[in-house]
Amino acid sequence: MKKGIIISLILMSIGFAAVTTSLVINGTINYGYDSDEFDVIFSEAILDGEVKSDDLIEPNEKRSITFTTKELSKQGDRSILEYQVMNNSKQYNASVIIDCKRVDGEGNTAQSQESEYTTITPSPTSLTVKAQESRRGTITVELKKVSTKDIEEKFKCSLTVNPSEREEEGQKYIAEDSCKSAAAPNLENDNKLIPVTIDDSGNITKVSATNENWYDYCEKKWANAVILNDGEVAPEDNKPIDMNKIASMFVWIPKYKYRLWNVNVTNPLYTVHSIEIEFDKNDTEDVEGVSCETPMESGDTGNCDNGEYMTHPAFKSFGVDGFWVGKFETGYKDASNADAANQITGTSTDIVVKPDEYSWRGANIKTFFTAAKGYDANLDSHMMKNTEWGAVAYLSHSIFGINKEITINNNNQFKTGYAALSSTNQSKYPGEGGDGSNYNTKWNTTNGFTASTTGNTTGIYDMSGGSWEYMAAYVENTLGGSGFASESDGMDTLKKYFDVYKSDSNDTSYTNMILGDATGEMGPFKNFADSDNTNRYHNSWYMDSSYFVSSTQPWFNRGGSSADGYLGGQFHFSRRSGSDKSNSSNQNQSFRLVLAPSN
Repeated sequence: MKKGIIISLILMSIGFAAVTTSLVINGTINYGYDSDEFDVIFSEAILDGEVKSDDLIEPNEKRSITFTTKELSKQGDRSILEYQVMNNSKQYNASVIIDCKRVDGEGNTAQSQESEYTTITPSPTSLTVKAQESRRGTITVELKKVSTKDIEEKFKCSLTVNPSEREEEGQKYIAEDSCKSAAAPNLENDNKLIPVTIDDSGNITKVSATNENWYDYCEKKWANAVILNDGEVAPEDNKPIDMNKIASMFVWIPKYKYRLWNVNVTNPLYTVHSIEIEFDKNDTEDVEGVSCETPMESGDTGNCDNGEYMTHPAFKSFGVDGFWVGKFETGYKDASNADAANQITGTSTDIVVKPDEYSWRGANIKTFFTAAKGYDANLDSHMMKNTEWGAVAYLSHSIFGINKEITINNNNQFKTGYAALSSTNQSKYPGEGGDGSNYNTKWNTTNGFTASTTGNTTGIYDMSGGSWEYMAAYVENTLGGSGFASESDGMDTLKKYFDVYKSDSNDTSYTNMILGDATGEMGPFKNFADSDNTNRYHNSWYMDSSYFVSSTQPWFNRGGSSADGYLGGQFHFSRRSGSDKSNSSNQNQSFRLVLAPSN
């Protein structure tokens, strides 16, 4: 009984400057199963960054791809075919193993498997495509040696595909269904977090935690909760709550794993795409081609490979099934204008997290960190970490979120919960994006929805523009002007509250990322002049600005400022010294509050 189909990849190099490639499935399906039920095809093909599905995938035989690479003329030049395999089966999963060998002119395996001039590398080398799922992979051709004469080479890559019958026979497997069992919001047990719903007009209503309409991640309706001002009493269920009675608003991020696409920073499977997320309360383990254990450390990729699932590190740091994120940037309580919120000093009693507040700016890292940590010990409040920002950013760019770049908050008074009008959105270059308070709208308007992680009022705001947001994330042994005298100055017992990056980090050391922090995975990176003739580093996701931390500027900030134009976004990252506004470059740094109550 035949147990697999074979996909053959023929590579021919004519001279050192051209490679002709043919990808063909040449097997038949005969498993003893219902072959009509096992349907594995190529659903997408991207050649050197350009979508070529219609040109490369045979219309009548979608198990075949044929393509010609770009010119390879210098040592190290690469041509990359990115492909997506879709398993249309409802009853069978597919196991795929990829093996590449050099062959002679007649297609027979060559005596020497090593090529003198080129390499061919599949990534991953094995994968599992569950029923109704798709998986991505790459075939990379690289010129490792230039020749002065014409060279002809051929390679054959065989993809053996085997079916396995699903245990839940007759049921359709869809990873997206995981949203139906996303981890329930943790309200702790002190009744301080009050579950609420928020309608399109921004009206807030108290609900029971068992109310089935409280949230629905399948429909991009994220769970919200509020903390009331001291002395305020929560109303009965299904009764409104006046905004004036609210101290802070939070949004629940349930634990999930995501499919890796750019483990090595410089050779992504693809760049801007819908990030594939599966809600899962269990931590992933090393299973080749399927999943990997989360590395957690700066610059460490563990046994992870592109195409595999990995539990996001933000959930492992605190050992929780989810965490609450401030719905807006942290404001300075009772500030009547932007200057009044630009404060070097402040404590947890000065924190407010609501729309239409002035962001608290200008303090150093230690002040922000201490204020956040003291907000509510029972709820394990703290200053947002870089990995936690990454968890929100990735969820926003999935089918469970807005799934595109968030509109910038260009309010130059640093008021929370605003969205630029379309005419002043990310198309503007830096310095022209902050058009004051007359060219934007509030969070609870149709235009305002575009500045939310969900595209509606249930999401998180101010992740693009507004104030830069300091992260509790820094270069090890390098504290800059943070206010912390040393890592033993209250930091050594609080390690889980910081993301720590390798000491050799610099502006472009993207490989020092922590997988999941939405820095290195946003590559490849380019330096070019913007329309204001200033050269800057950009990532491949919407050209957002991308500067890694360094010894002179060791603290991460995220999101960009109100004047950053298209450089701002949920994938923007930069760095500062960590000092307060006495250093002029730190006048507009704020932070975000996070709650991580234990399970």
